Amino acid sequence: MKDEDSSILHNRAMIVNNLSMLDQITADLGGGESISVSIIAINYKEGTLILDYGSSDYFNKKLVSTPYVKFSTRFNGIKVAFTGDKISLVKYEGNPAFSMPIPSSLLWYNRRDCYRVNTPITNPSICEIALVAPKEDSAEEYTEAYNNAISLIKEQLPAKIEKVLLARKEAFIRAYEKMTLTNKIKARLEQKNSAAYADDLEEQLSNLIRLNLHDISLTGFSMKNEDRAFSYFLMPETIYENCTLVMPDHDNVNISFQIVTKSPMIGFKRGTFSELVGVKFRELKPMEESIVLRYVQDLERKNAGIS
Repeated sequence: MKDEDSSILHNRAMIVNNLSMLDQITADLGGGESISVSIIAINYKEGTLILDYGSSDYFNKKLVSTPYVKFSTRFNGIKVAFTGDKISLVKYEGNPAFSMPIPSSLLWYNRRDCYRVNTPITNPSICEIALVAPKEDSAEEYTEAYNNAISLIKEQLPAKIEKVLLARKEAFIRAYEKMTLTNKIKARLEQKNSAAYADDLEEQLSNLIRLNLHDISLTGFSMKNEDRAFSYFLMPETIYENCTLVMPDHDNVNISFQIVTKSPMIGFKRGTFSELVGVKFRELKPMEESIVLRYVQDLERKNAGIS
């Protein structure tokens, strides 16, 4: 019950965004009676949901007369529920329909251990972990592991810089198409400074482990490590602060997390190294949580074939 309580949304914009992804929902009318209805429109300005008008006069009348209607459904394995009241008969685009206030709260129950969203392979999200240089009193084991990891990072640096620049260019092209003329001029001027940006990248990436995500949810994610030199820094119970979560077409998020699990990845060729590292967020701030939620929802839409 405590888990469900923590999954109740109260932010109006988030509630509307989530409801817009739903199709059929079940309305519990009490006494063991229920009907299936669809949300056909959401008027954010007026604060109303528009539901379709059913074929049964009996159930249509009962939907209006029931004081508090419990609505529920499942979306990609997520338990969804909310309560509706003040349901009234209206006209929508010339046809009969039902109107009700946008609910003030929405249960969106997607515990990580029963639901997660796979992240794309071709345009991956990335977790950046900054390695801390050893001190004079650091253990020899840590110093050796750090030196091995940094050597590998430097070896991979040219390819990583190329990938970052390519991703930046592709993001610019996508954003440029939607810009006004004034913003296009400003954007072109900023792009002229891309050479300086490239020069800064080498320093920024020089101590970063950058791992592609495998899946993500509101409570954590898993990431893929294919380099044995990084494995020392990915032990369960390890806590990392001030890491960066890079999500394509979304703002980067500063995160803290604790590593929970680590296991070999299935399906890789024998003799190759690969492991899956599962983590949970620590004290994700509301703004950061909102950005992660929007990214998860975008992935849900794409996986469900919703534009």
